[in-house]
Order: sequence, then structure tokens, then C-alpha cells
Amino acid sequence: MLGPYRYFCPSCNLESDPYILKSRADDVGEAHRYERHGNLHPVGECILGPEWRAPQGGERTAILVFVVLMLLVFGSKLI
Repeated sequence: MLGPYRYFCPSCNLESDPYILKSRADDVGEAHRYERHGNLHPVGECILGPEWRAPQGGERTAILVFVVLMLLVFGSKLI
């Protein structure tokens, strides 16, 4: 699956960079676990998946402008 996946280790309070592939975040987690925890699994470690959230601030404005422009373009084609 594609999306921004991150490895999270609660023991170290560490969150990896985002990766498109979940397998890459898993690899980062395995390497961290081996290096920092002797290959033991810290309680609560996980892969954080894509976060679906509502558009914020400027994103809402950009979406609204885009929708209005598309309505104007398609509306002018119909007339």
C-alpha cells in the first residue's frame, strides 16, 4: 500500500521520516530495534499509517478556488 508510513518507538520517543512504502518503514523499525533494543520489541512500537484529515487553513482556500475555477471552466463550455 502507498502512503506516508512512519515507524514509531515509544521507548525512545522516536518517529522516523515518512516513507511511501510500508515495507520501508518496517525495515527502518527492524534496524532501530536491532541497534537500540537488542532486537527486542519495545511495548507499543508500531507503524503509523496515512493520516486522513480535513483540509486546514490555506488548503481550504486553495481547494475552494480550484472548485470555483473548474465550475467556471465547465460552465462556460456548456453555454
